[in-house]
Amino acid sequence: MNTSEKYTQLKEPSESKQTLAYQQIKEDILNNTYKEGTVMVERKLCDIYNMSRSPIRNALQQLTHEGLLAFIPGKGVVVPEFTTEDILEVYDLIEILQVYAVKSCISKCTDVTLESLHLVLDKMHKSLKEEDIYQCTRWDQKFHELIVDYSSNTRLQNIYAQMNCQHMRFIATILDDLALAERSYQEHMSILKAIEDRNVPLAEEALRLHYQNIKQYYINKLIHRIHI
Repeated sequence: MNTSEKYTQLKEPSESKQTLAYQQIKEDILNNTYKEGTVMVERKLCDIYNMSRSPIRNALQQLTHEGLLAFIPGKGVVVPEFTTEDILEVYDLIEILQVYAVKSCISKCTDVTLESLHLVLDKMHKSLKEEDIYQCTRWDQKFHELIVDYSSNTRLQNIYAQMNCQHMRFIATILDDLALAERSYQEHMSILKAIEDRNVPLAEEALRLHYQNIKQYYINKLIHRIHI
C-alpha cells in the first residue's frame, strides 16, 4: 500500500478535510516522519495526503500558529529546529503548570483518578517492555494530561494543551532512546506514589525532578548535535 492509499483509507465522512489534514500532518511531525529543517511543500503534501491545497494550507497555518511549524521568509513553512532557549522556556512553563495542577489533582483525588493513572502507567510499561518507545511516549503524555484534567481547571487545561504541542515536538527526537524511556517510567511511578499518598510536597518534588532531568537531557543532546 502506498502512502496516498494509506491516508485515503483513514478518511471518515464525519471529519472535515481540514481537520483530517491537520491531524495527519501533526501526527507525522510528532512521530518524526518530517525531520527538523524539512520544508513542507504544499504540492507534495497534497499528493501524500490525497487532498486539495485548501485543507493542506489551512492545516499548515494552524500548525504554524501552534509552534509545530515555522514560516521562514525565502524558504517557506518548515519543521523548525529547537534551541536551548526553546527547551528551557517550554519545560519551565510545563513544570509550573504540572506542579500547580497536582495540588488540585490530589485534593480532588478519587479511586477513579488513581485507577486511571495506574492504567496509563501499566500501558506505558507494556509499551516499554515491547520496546515501542513511540507508544511509551504517548502514554507518558497521557499521564500528565490526566493530572491536569483531574485538577478540574478549564483555563489550566487550555494553557497546558498549547504548551503540550511544543513539548511533543521535542519528544519526536528521542524515539530511539530506550534508556530515557525506562528512567522516565520510574519517575512517573514516583509521582503516582506521591499522589496515592496524598503527599503534595513529595508529588511536587517528584515532578520537578522529572522535568529537570528532561531539560538536562535535551540540552545535552542539543550540545552534542552542535559539536558533531
